[in-house]
Amino acid sequence: MTNSQSSGESKIRLRYTFEMDGDFFVGYLDDYPEYPTQGENLEDFEENLLDIYEMIQDGTLDVHQKHGILEITV
Repeated sequence: MTNSQSSGESKIRLRYTFEMDGDFFVGYLDDYPEYPTQGENLEDFEENLLDIYEMIQDGTLDVHQKHGILEITV
């Protein structure tokens, strides 16, 4: 998830992962894989992802899983 600002407006970019399951787009927001969704087309799928994000932000959906980053030396 990244933020960008220009001329007083704020935009948030949300990364997501998806695959085709028959005729449906199926996937999740990368930061919230515990909340998968689907859509009949890409626009419908992205609207559903936005709904999930908004429900997480307003507290309608609880986020129980936490995410971290593991750094390794190779």
